[in-house]
Amino acid sequence: MSGGSEFRDRLRQGPPLLGTFSVIPSVEVVELIGLAGFDVVVLDMEHGAYELDNLGAVILAARARNVAPLVRVRWNEPALIGAVLDAGAAGVIVPHVQSAADASAVVAAGRFPPAGARGAHPWVRAADYDAGPDWFARANDSVALIVMVEGVEGLAAVDGILATPGIDAVFIGPVDLASSLGLGTQLDHPRVLEAVQGVVDRASAAGVVAACFSATPEGARRWFDLGVRMVMTGVDTQILLPALRAVVTTSRPQS
Repeated sequence: MSGGSEFRDRLRQGPPLLGTFSVIPSVEVVELIGLAGFDVVVLDMEHGAYELDNLGAVILAARARNVAPLVRVRWNEPALIGAVLDAGAAGVIVPHVQSAADASAVVAAGRFPPAGARGAHPWVRAADYDAGPDWFARANDSVALIVMVEGVEGLAAVDGILATPGIDAVFIGPVDLASSLGLGTQLDHPRVLEAVQGVVDRASAAGVVAACFSATPEGARRWFDLGVRMVMTGVDTQILLPALRAVVTTSRPQS
């Protein structure tokens, strides 16, 4: 499918990318995300209602509206990662990567031999159902593999994770990170900021992109200022509900 290699190049070379998470498996919602001007949408299988049987249409809608479709899988499982990529995702985000071995498993699942061990099938959506002999090499060049560091275990192993050949980006999960540090949801706590900055600096030194989540636009700008190259701002449900409430509040007659 077109667009994959361009996204991976943009991820690695810049400019900074802005995205959002989607937990609603809806063609129309993802179209709106693209029309709004986001660079990336994360179709969330871990916390959303996305399944393998509803990903395909949404991935096509994202590409039609020029927003790169990434998929966050539920766990670090080779068959699931391969199936998501076969469906046409521009890349995969794998949660709870806590060691270099975990990161190596992501690469093995996401790259075809000799770079990995991804199961080969040239008649899937990602290959336009009729891949030529160079498709496997092109797929290895185009797929973005992103690992999530979300807790103290991942932080302790981050140098080994970043040194894993084939990893394109490390995604810092500040919500889980703050929780693991005993800080609840204090995403702007100095310890959280210090931890994020440490990962960003290490990632830059290792030649790996740093990505992060923000619940607010203000937080997104803060992460960009700290050197994060890709920020996911909010979730579709979180964005839609306040907008709908505002319409209700402002439309009702004032007593």
